[in-house]
Amino acid sequence: MLAVVQTPQILLMVAKVYIPVLFPLTFLIALTSLRLDVALGMASFLPAPLNFVLAAVSLLAGLAIVGISYSELVFVGAGSPSPTAGRTVHLVRSGIYAYSRNPSVIGKLLGVLSVGFVLNSFAFCCILVPLLLAGSLVEKVWRQEPVLLEIFGSEYEKYRDEVPLFFPWKLFMPRRG
Repeated sequence: MLAVVQTPQILLMVAKVYIPVLFPLTFLIALTSLRLDVALGMASFLPAPLNFVLAAVSLLAGLAIVGISYSELVFVGAGSPSPTAGRTVHLVRSGIYAYSRNPSVIGKLLGVLSVGFVLNSFAFCCILVPLLLAGSLVEKVWRQEPVLLEIFGSEYEKYRDEVPLFFPWKLFMPRRG
């Protein structure tokens, strides 16, 4: 997985997207959630050390999912996970992308959720992260999917019809036939 992180595509994406946007946004969400917790009277969400255990599991699972999905985009898709760092050349339909069209969103969600567990914040985990997830998925459908249709055409249409946008339903409810 370290090889993926060191590719120029990922380093460029981290420099252009993660450092200036995602990290400060997570910090802002954390501050907002702590104020919301006080307003809601939810000083403690989970008993310690359960919140730290959940944070560690969530972070490790998120890192693994992001690492796998990014490596598939870099090595199979021959590009970058982010259009700002160079779009993929090939549509990736295999591996983790056979189950979800946006597996990195699952990984990022788990990573960000780990911050909420460490903070032991009800508002972070149960209000702000779901809103962030909804916004991210709306953005994927509204902004990114038309571009993918334009680039990959009927191949992407078929993929979109076969694979769910976010939750990997096929893993839990395989079709019988």
